[in-house]
Amino acid sequence: MEQLQVGEVSVDEVSVDQVSVDQVSVDQVSVDGRQLDPVSVDHTDSGRVSTQAQPDATGTAARHRTAVPVYVGGVVSAAAVCLGVAAMEWHASFPLALIAFMAMATVTDLREIRLPGVGVVTLSFVPTLAALMVFGLWPALIVSVFSGCSALWLTRDPMKVLLNVGNFVMSTFLSGMLYLAIVGQAQGFGAKVPAGYAYAAADFIITTVVLSGVIALDSGNPPLRVWRENYQWGIVSYLTGASLGLFVAWLYLELGFAGLLLGLPPLYLIYYSYEVYVVRARERVAHGTEIAGFQQELLTSTQLHDELRAAQLKVAAEIERARRIQADLLPSSPPQVEGLEIFQRIEFLGEMGGDYFDFVPYADGRLGIVCGDVMGKGLAAALIMAMARSVVHDAASSGGEPSQVFRRVNDSLARDLEGQKLPYFLTATYLLYEPATRSLKLAGAGHNPVLVLSDNGVQRLDSRGAILGVRPGLEFPEEVVHAGPGDVLAFYTDGLTEARRPDGEQFGVDRLCELLDGQRDRPLTAMVSATWEAVEAFRAGAPPSDDATLLLVRLT
Repeated sequence: MEQLQVGEVSVDEVSVDQVSVDQVSVDQVSVDGRQLDPVSVDHTDSGRVSTQAQPDATGTAARHRTAVPVYVGGVVSAAAVCLGVAAMEWHASFPLALIAFMAMATVTDLREIRLPGVGVVTLSFVPTLAALMVFGLWPALIVSVFSGCSALWLTRDPMKVLLNVGNFVMSTFLSGMLYLAIVGQAQGFGAKVPAGYAYAAADFIITTVVLSGVIALDSGNPPLRVWRENYQWGIVSYLTGASLGLFVAWLYLELGFAGLLLGLPPLYLIYYSYEVYVVRARERVAHGTEIAGFQQELLTSTQLHDELRAAQLKVAAEIERARRIQADLLPSSPPQVEGLEIFQRIEFLGEMGGDYFDFVPYADGRLGIVCGDVMGKGLAAALIMAMARSVVHDAASSGGEPSQVFRRVNDSLARDLEGQKLPYFLTATYLLYEPATRSLKLAGAGHNPVLVLSDNGVQRLDSRGAILGVRPGLEFPEEVVHAGPGDVLAFYTDGLTEARRPDGEQFGVDRLCELLDGQRDRPLTAMVSATWEAVEAFRAGAPPSDDATLLLVRLT
């Protein structure tokens, strides 16, 4: 006695078709559509039933293993007695038509259907009850034997088959006796209908009590508790099976063997319709799972989008604050200085940029004018620009000349920018104006040439110093700018001269010189506007590629 397993037990007909001595598992017991998980007699951890088993001591488990085969033997012995009693009471000849019921029981025992609101109904219940109503108790027991032997379709374990047959025979006999007592001498089919339902109710009680006993031996729980938690609602599916049995019996009594043949298609139609239903239900479940997964992914994506949007708004707000800070660092308007007229315009490629202009007033009345360009664009260049502005003002606070100011700025930037992974340097031009003498001194640090517009044309003053911040200790030569009243000095960044049109050609310094020289006698505001319009027309719709600054100084 190795494997005692109760598998595929159905509450509608209760076919015990997978029984083994070591492992009694109720793995397809359905009560109102509720499936029970496998229940192990010898190994409580191999399955689950709603009556959770508590761990027993080794001695108790051993007693249970001994009690299970004894219990099964008792069921089989009781079934043998039932068969003997029924055989002694049977005096008629063997009806050949019973073979059809036996064949039906053998095949249909493996078939189950699920009806809405009822649960699983085992079709093996149908030929057994029909044989009882048509032929009597002994033929019904024979059909139940064949129905129980159908476990051979699934297993060759003799203990499984014996328990299956014994359970079927015993429940059929006791329920059949109740059926015969109710029917009595009545001959009409209508009198058999209530008796058929009474048979189903009695069969339900007997079969589920037998199964509850097996499970109780395994779990150690009281049998009544097992029955109440697993089987008490199965009566509905039993009564439904009785209705199908009444239908088959009525067909046979009315039409004979032909009626029995007519009864098979509806049963199999119901069964295969249920198979289609199961497939469709699984597809709906799978589709529902996919939809639920998609909805969850959509919800997650929406949440991520909202989080990203919130982060973007936060970053945009920070950038806007940084832009305002940078704008506040740049002069809002040129200073009013005797002998000079100043106007400027700056446009960043993005929210912020690295172009820089400034006015540095000296304590003695002199004015420093700065125009610079940080290598790079955007926020990083803006940070370097802000740092450079602070360094320039600090360097000029002692009243130094342009070359001295640039030496201090270069040393400070070289120290602060040392070790940076990305190269950020500053090109600049520093013009120092002294109102008392109307003199101009200029120093350059790798920046674009300063343009001097006069009656003699355009003079380019090239930058003679290196880029600021490369290394400390550099020198920045300065020169005196010779200019008279009416002359214009133009400071600019490469955002103007390197503007490109769609074919890649640059605007260039020559075009800028020609443009400014032609506008020299106009107001500075008009000169700046004309320059911007000319550059935009030259780009012909191509987007700008860099920050752009133009600062004009006219001597008066």
